[in-house]
Amino acid sequence: MSVTKELIERERQQVQTGCYGELHLHREGTFLRAYDWSAWLGCRYLHDFKASKRQFKDINEPVAYIGFPETSLHKWLPEGAEQRVEDEKHLVLRLPQTMLTETPEAMADAYTQWKDALPLTESQGKTRAKSGGDDGDWQRTAASPHTLTAIMQRILAWPIESKSPLESMMFLADVKQQLASLV
Repeated sequence: MSVTKELIERERQQVQTGCYGELHLHREGTFLRAYDWSAWLGCRYLHDFKASKRQFKDINEPVAYIGFPETSLHKWLPEGAEQRVEDEKHLVLRLPQTMLTETPEAMADAYTQWKDALPLTESQGKTRAKSGGDDGDWQRTAASPHTLTAIMQRILAWPIESKSPLESMMFLADVKQQLASLV
């Protein structure tokens, strides 16, 4: 997952500039991801996505995010939403004003409560392991057994016999991406 300071700063400035209803989606492989404010908008107004929160190396505070297959966007797109392609990796959805019935202050409070309630996922970084000499080699830290167990349970629960090959392929791509972040 490539999250930059600029991407997160833009999310935080949305509230300050009054762009409350703009949901920024970023293409990462076959998936779309939304961060912080956009992730909250996605969970609140599009679908009850499973959100995560983690600390990234170059960003001073934890970042909330959601992700879903790009092919499923049409299922959750509200009527009257405007789509704007910023570039090949960035799509902006402008939610209809009729959906945004809360005051900006109430929306900001709800966002803060939502983000604060998300559990912080432990980051899997790289650590240096000594291999007997001065020239240590780089290796990734071991995955948390709870995270790996959750992925295994998700695989076991996947009803492959009732899913299409495309759905199974997208599921496998998602699992592969989750596993890659652990090893």
